[in-house]
Amino acid sequence: MAAAVVRLGTSPFKGKKGASSYFKDVTFAMMRSQLGALNLAQFRYMNPWTSDVYIQFAKDSGFAPDTITLPSGTQAHWIGNKNAQKTIVYFHGGGYVLPANAGQMKFLADMKDACIAAGRDTAVLLLAYTTAPEAKYPTQLTQAIELLTHLIETEKRDPANITLGGDSAGGNLTIGVLAHLAHPNPAVPTLSLPSKFHATFLISPWVSFNTFISSFETNAEKDAFDGRVLRLWSAAFLGSDSPFAGDFYSEPVTAPASFWEGVANVVDEVLIWGGADEVLIEGIEEFMARFKKGFGGAGGKVTTAITERSAHEEMILDVMFGYKEKGKSHVIVEDWVKSRL
Repeated sequence: MAAAVVRLGTSPFKGKKGASSYFKDVTFAMMRSQLGALNLAQFRYMNPWTSDVYIQFAKDSGFAPDTITLPSGTQAHWIGNKNAQKTIVYFHGGGYVLPANAGQMKFLADMKDACIAAGRDTAVLLLAYTTAPEAKYPTQLTQAIELLTHLIETEKRDPANITLGGDSAGGNLTIGVLAHLAHPNPAVPTLSLPSKFHATFLISPWVSFNTFISSFETNAEKDAFDGRVLRLWSAAFLGSDSPFAGDFYSEPVTAPASFWEGVANVVDEVLIWGGADEVLIEGIEEFMARFKKGFGGAGGKVTTAITERSAHEEMILDVMFGYKEKGKSHVIVEDWVKSRL
């Protein structure tokens, strides 16, 4: 809180060294201070489970909850009509430590409504994966594959009618799913696709666990969090604080371009979005380059977008903050998804 009070006075003098608006600059300073001071037990105490948040969100939004319970006990929650022609399977962010929040669900509900308004009969299915430290990698990847196996093999849904998406750690998980389908991870059950997924969108994907790169310095006062909390979360997710604990599935930026060539057999089109002001942007840009060379070189269609003066998953933060007007980053992602469904 003290950081936010100080920022109230210093923010007008930050210029482009700070966030894109006075409100965000002060709010981000407060978020950095709070997130960096908490331990895992405190994060768990302060944040209800995804399924509990979903029940309350459904009540507040006026729709009846509709949940899939998989054989493992893992749940996935529908936002919209589960019988819709098109399904967005979504993996939420939060460093693999935080459950999904109501802002993320509102963002997804708005995206679903925008798709329907554009004539695309669409619903969203949100995976309530088990968070760390209770569950470590590759548990979340196993649960994601279990959900897709249920949709494709049990419900007989056509992958061509399924779009995959995720923000931050959920973007990491989405990439892990694509990697596993192209190069099966021996620690995770396999899934053979009858056809390719049509599209995938990645919002500020957490592709690198390296917090000692230049964007963590240049964007230190522009983003909502910093390296302290990311090091805590990645160690909880991997079960190790070693800088070499990640692999191609959990830390995608470490994979060479050739590794992504096989993903062209899994999905047709991929959008990768990043904010120019986020601390993760250097890792995202490196992943963009390798993915475009590998996946794109093998015939996949890649769209990359970096929005100036935008922080980590800016469009979701805008929804959480109560902004009524959709910003440029929000429009880029939403329009891309609408056009691919």
